[in-house]
Amino acid sequence: MSRCTYRIGFFRHEVNGSGPAKVAKIVVMVIMGVIGLAGLALLFGIFVKLLWNALMPVVFGLPMISFWQAVGLVVLAHIFFGGDHSHHYERSGKRKDSPDDGSFHREMERDYMEFWRQEGREAFGDWMRRENGEAPLEE
Repeated sequence: MSRCTYRIGFFRHEVNGSGPAKVAKIVVMVIMGVIGLAGLALLFGIFVKLLWNALMPVVFGLPMISFWQAVGLVVLAHIFFGGDHSHHYERSGKRKDSPDDGSFHREMERDYMEFWRQEGREAFGDWMRRENGEAPLEE
């Protein structure tokens, strides 16, 4: 029995099975995701419509809006202020515009480990002795 792991955003889901069973599970997951997104769009649209119609005509004298205008405002706000956040969740852990392959970070890590092996343990021991009220070891 084969297992497949799919990552969607922060969520990880394992799909067990093979062949048609796996395909059916994936199709059901996609359909449920579309239904979930439609439900969220409905809720956000209703919320924005109610909030706009309760505040904006009274406070600023603006006209009331319909549900679809509210959904349009949500999309427009996301375009202007939300942007595309996919670069925060890349699997590679590095920025899209960074040509670096991580060698700089590996070099820093090597230097740190070398320092820790040569000087760090002794310095840490001296610090612990000072913290405990003991005198550092004399050479």
